[in-house]
Amino acid sequence: MTPSPTPAPSKARGSTSLKLSLILPFVVLIALLTAALGMLWYWTGSQTVATLSEQVMEEKAERIAQAIDRHMHGSAAVLEATFPQGMHAPLDIRDELQALQTRLWIATSLHNPPNDYVYYGNQAGQGMGLKRLDSTQAQLRLKTYAEEMRSYYRLDGINAHPVFESTETKLFDPRQRPWYQLAQKTPASIWTPVYIDFGIKDLVITRARRVLSASGQFEGVVATDISLAALNSFVSQLQLTPNGRAFIMEPGGELIAASGLSNTRATADGKLERMTAANSGDALTLAVYEEIKTLPHSAEAGTQPRTALLDDGQHHQIRIAYRRVTDSAGLEWTAVVAVPHQDILAGVYRHMAMVFGLGLVALIVATLIGTRIFGTVANDMRSLTRAVRRVGQGEIDTPIALQRRDEIGELADNFQRMRNSLFTDPLTGASNRSALQHILATLTRPGAGQTSATPFALLFVDLNRFKPLNDRWGHDNGDLALTEVTLRLRQLLREDDVIARLGGDEFVIILRGVSDEEQVQAVRAKMQASLEQPLTTLQGIPEGESVTVGLSVGQALYPRDAQDAQSLLKLADQDMYRHKGPSER
Repeated sequence: MTPSPTPAPSKARGSTSLKLSLILPFVVLIALLTAALGMLWYWTGSQTVATLSEQVMEEKAERIAQAIDRHMHGSAAVLEATFPQGMHAPLDIRDELQALQTRLWIATSLHNPPNDYVYYGNQAGQGMGLKRLDSTQAQLRLKTYAEEMRSYYRLDGINAHPVFESTETKLFDPRQRPWYQLAQKTPASIWTPVYIDFGIKDLVITRARRVLSASGQFEGVVATDISLAALNSFVSQLQLTPNGRAFIMEPGGELIAASGLSNTRATADGKLERMTAANSGDALTLAVYEEIKTLPHSAEAGTQPRTALLDDGQHHQIRIAYRRVTDSAGLEWTAVVAVPHQDILAGVYRHMAMVFGLGLVALIVATLIGTRIFGTVANDMRSLTRAVRRVGQGEIDTPIALQRRDEIGELADNFQRMRNSLFTDPLTGASNRSALQHILATLTRPGAGQTSATPFALLFVDLNRFKPLNDRWGHDNGDLALTEVTLRLRQLLREDDVIARLGGDEFVIILRGVSDEEQVQAVRAKMQASLEQPLTTLQGIPEGESVTVGLSVGQALYPRDAQDAQSLLKLADQDMYRHKGPSER
């Protein structure tokens, strides 16, 4: 009988132990490598997200500053329309009632809203004001004797006869009003301090300028009110992180507008007062104010947003972007965007945790595919970083070609959407003013080893007959007309040419690589011909009637005519104005 073989379990166990002893150090090494790669990813991601967030915040601060400029700049023209420089004020307004009424109507048509109320008071205690109710009606407020009460009249047109409505019960003396007393002290126009209009329960500011008599002596003051409600609405609608904040602030910390905060508050006795950084009870707002109040206001005023990293006093870091906004009448506000640093890095923290968790659970899998995965992530992060850096340098059309479905892809998609939102006109789809500034800065910047950049042509386009179209067919049709005009112009251009809307009915077109006068004239002729054709997208136009708009075009060639963006725009604007007929201005 053959004996059975003796089993040798110790040899099998020894072989298994040997394999484990060989694998264990390798597994530990992979774990360390995974941790190191995770930390490297965290550092790279943090730097990229911080850079991207800073640029987005700067753009939002610039958008707020542009909104302030659009909202406030028309007030000077309103005052000028009421009393042009050099026009003398009568000693008795009864001598020029109809002329003053007509100028007040025209003035309230220029920048309405917000300048729908313009008024004048003189040394004799007389006064006339006009409050526009809509495009065809207004309320005239008249006081022809110092001791009489102010009367209200209805106006149904620019030359309509006033229809009496009522008389005030309290004596109104323009000479006792703050706007009058401030303006009579200086030859320049001034802004009054911001105040609460208790009628509308919102903030209002007044711009005023003194007017001289025929003998050159002070005779009266013309003024216009601006409600700041639209600025507050604009700031409140900005998209920020859940704990982020945007606001407009005065040098003393008073809030003009704020997201997540009111700009007024009720006191214990039920009265309204201004909201300030000090009484807001908001640590973030107070920390931002403490940071920016120490900076010299005049020295910091400029065209570029600034950034800073500060502490809110509760051991939380806050990243801010701010932009000073000033003008010749004494306006001195600061547009601020503030976001807690932890909000900025929240996505990075989540992704880091995921990386470490996967590394601990699947170290062996990470050994096989970790290097390849990280290489892809690193390449994509580098691509995103390079794209962010190039956009920050003004190359706003830099492509971002990341095909990912994770946080990095989401970050790239969000950056793409934010870039489009920041640099695209929402009505027409053309580039906006901010995009144009970046594009021109890039085009006029010589490349390495070059003395000048590639030539291009800049066309400044202003539509003719657009205001009559708006007045007759309505603002909705005006928007449709602007959209159709943009589409027609784009169809005439090459793919790499640029069309940007400056605002209203003004456009700028950039023809890349064009330096020949003949080429420019050919494009101008095509544009003229295209826009002389009737518009087809307007609504409610009677059958058989057609609506057209023409255009006036000015041009400047780089580098023949100028070497910087502002000079090119100015020259093209002046050239456009020369081509615009008197009836089209």
